[in-house]
Amino acid sequence: MEWTEVEKIIGNEPLVYGQPTLKMLQHSLAQNKGGALYYGTGLTTPKAVSVGLPFDVLILILVAEKLRRLFDMERIHHHIADSHALTNSFCTSEGVEALSQEYKDILGRIARLGNIALQVKFSSEFDGSNEYQEVLKTIHTDKSEYVQRELTDILWYQKKEDVRLKLGWLVQGGETAVGFDERLYDREFRKLCKEEMSFAYCVSGRTFDKQRMKAPPYISIEGETRILLKPNEDVRKKYNEAVQKWGDKNLGGAVKHLSLILRLWEKMTDSQIPHDMDTLDRTQYLINSIFS
Repeated sequence: MEWTEVEKIIGNEPLVYGQPTLKMLQHSLAQNKGGALYYGTGLTTPKAVSVGLPFDVLILILVAEKLRRLFDMERIHHHIADSHALTNSFCTSEGVEALSQEYKDILGRIARLGNIALQVKFSSEFDGSNEYQEVLKTIHTDKSEYVQRELTDILWYQKKEDVRLKLGWLVQGGETAVGFDERLYDREFRKLCKEEMSFAYCVSGRTFDKQRMKAPPYISIEGETRILLKPNEDVRKKYNEAVQKWGDKNLGGAVKHLSLILRLWEKMTDSQIPHDMDTLDRTQYLINSIFS
């Protein structure tokens, strides 16, 4: 495949940050078939446990599937950081286990409905092993232990699962002087590890809350108005609640965001959604299909 074709496909996908991604992709991806890609998801914020898996997780899943096909890879690994959740004092092993299994069940439903080559892995399945600990010892960074473990995960997936591409998400495409995003880990990996690895970046999740419109695509916190992947989810009710609070003029971007996810769903799967509905009803239709 010519690299210009990669640039065109990446640049034309609105759920991907084109320039940050193209800067971090190895050209060898276009020549060497096979391998896998992965992305990591958490179960908590620094202050609270997630109340459910957001609809936005489809961004990660569908962008990953698009990249998998683009580079002719074999599979996608969805990594759930359940071990990290247990380092929070507000978490219990029973609660983390229940939420992990809920996430896994929903992800399996999505993969089956969309016929997506998705495999779910928990960090607890391997990060306590001697093999993982040996990889951890090879990572010497002046950053935090969290960064060290992030880099170890990348290297472990590369060595064990032939992962060649890691997908992450960004709040914005441009660089920011305040805080940091997944580019911190990826650049540190490039600096410290000799192994070849590519990185790609999708857009963030969205809420209906004007004060916190951008959010991680895999965690929802208590109190925010956001579409979740739950059997009894009422999309229009949540939208109407947000309209009452913020006004519909503030929600156009969030509704367009949903439409972009639906567009990519239809492009990447054989599961079609009726077009004689508005975006909210089409979103509801897809959620109902996932849990039917």
